[in-house]
Amino acid sequence: MKRKKLTVVLIAVMVLSLALSSCGGDDSSSPGSEGGGKTLIIQDSSWQGVDMFQCSSWNDMQCLMADPIFDRDNETGAPIPCIASEGVWSEDGLTWTITFPEGMYYSTGEQVEPEDFIASVEWGKEVSEYAEGYANIESMEVDGRDVIVHLSEFKADMEYNFMSCFTGLIDKDELDSMSKDELLWGAHPYGPYYLDEYEAGAYAILKANDGYVTHNPKVENKGVMPIKEIKVVFTGEAFTWAEGIQNGEFDVLTSVPMEYYEELSNNEDITVVDSASATLSYVEMNMTNPILADENVRLAIIKGINRDNFSNYLQEIYPPAYSLVVSKCLNYDPAAEEYYKAHYDYDFEEAEALLEEAGWTDTDGDGFRDKDGQQLALTFSSQDGEPSKSMAQSIQSDMKALGINMDITTQEWSYVNQDVVDGNFDLAYLSLGWNEPFLLLDRFCLRNPEATNPDPATQEAMVADARGTVDFDERTAKITKIQEYLMDYKTIIPCLDQGGYRCWRSEIQGIVHTPTGGFYLADVVTDEDGNFRNVA
Repeated sequence: MKRKKLTVVLIAVMVLSLALSSCGGDDSSSPGSEGGGKTLIIQDSSWQGVDMFQCSSWNDMQCLMADPIFDRDNETGAPIPCIASEGVWSEDGLTWTITFPEGMYYSTGEQVEPEDFIASVEWGKEVSEYAEGYANIESMEVDGRDVIVHLSEFKADMEYNFMSCFTGLIDKDELDSMSKDELLWGAHPYGPYYLDEYEAGAYAILKANDGYVTHNPKVENKGVMPIKEIKVVFTGEAFTWAEGIQNGEFDVLTSVPMEYYEELSNNEDITVVDSASATLSYVEMNMTNPILADENVRLAIIKGINRDNFSNYLQEIYPPAYSLVVSKCLNYDPAAEEYYKAHYDYDFEEAEALLEEAGWTDTDGDGFRDKDGQQLALTFSSQDGEPSKSMAQSIQSDMKALGINMDITTQEWSYVNQDVVDGNFDLAYLSLGWNEPFLLLDRFCLRNPEATNPDPATQEAMVADARGTVDFDERTAKITKIQEYLMDYKTIIPCLDQGGYRCWRSEIQGIVHTPTGGFYLADVVTDEDGNFRNVA
């Protein structure tokens, strides 16, 4: 599961069981043996590098190599210690003081220094495609073990960037002495593990950092990892993963194949947990289509979608969405859902009346409405995987009941996205996954404003105002108003509050996880020989 790919998003590919046979030495360290295991076997997607600032995507298990500066509180979303032990804001939101205690060491043996933070941020500003998230950092200075960060303006989403591995720490000495190409695979970010070996497209070997210390309150063990070696594998298919986790070839799947969700959930040897970031699946409608230029037609389509019908096509793990900022996201407010339900929820009779008012009736008795000799026909651009296709079929059946002939096309998600950018669509399935709202609000209805946004300048001004609001509750209220404003465009339809799952062998005790994707091995139970499986 990729950490910061917007279409979520975010999807895994893994390994041939043949590659697994090379892991471990004697039978006692083989993952499927009765003696337990000393090497944890994890499935993940291939990696782009170990310098997080140069990578455009950062997959689940890469986070074992690079801690963020802060972590996220499970309940409030507020920052909590991780690499840094404390972060203090000034009242005006323009000064941020971050503390880096002594006693933390990179895998190279070098101690973490406050200067490393400054060097890492400056490196990110130079090479990261996400540098805009902290471009408002005007200057930084060291005071003892503190870094004092001065901002040109307060931006509410800046802090969240430092709760992501995309803005972790790399030793200043490495940044000063190594080239960009050398850093991509040769850097040593601060984290519980370091990369010992990498075989492109096949596997990575991680080993525990003997100088590691964390300040994260989510784990009891603040020091060196109990599991000393991890093998991360990169290729395979859904059947391989599902069989492998059940027979002991894999210890952890970063992403549960949805076609095997029930089978794995019902297996007492497997622990399955919710692990997805806040991900909204939604539909945008193209106002440049002459049919959809009529607001009544768009409103009829919105009110004609019966989310209760989704359960006939989708697994129950895909709950319907009624807001654009969904429940796992920062600044979520149920008031946005209430607004949507009050104005845009399913109402078949009203949808019919709106189409009648717009002049669409079935004059030839073929079951589909027409007007001036033109059939009311539209195309739904679906992604080629689940749940997009199933949701499209559900909506197609709703539209047929209304007398709208809706065809479905399927293609890879990037092509759907590009068609929206180019304006070549009627209705298109899109998704955005991120646990902080501004990255989302910057994109809703703005891939192609001519097609989906009657007033982009007003939306952008509202978003800028909310982004500059220091008080969290006041900012949440503004974000709710932005959602209402976007809903009133009648071009965007929230559909699914989409989840995702990971799993591991239940015999591995002590894994700490969060519903938004956190995965921590600090408290895993091992015996005196370092075995983590079948430990009493």
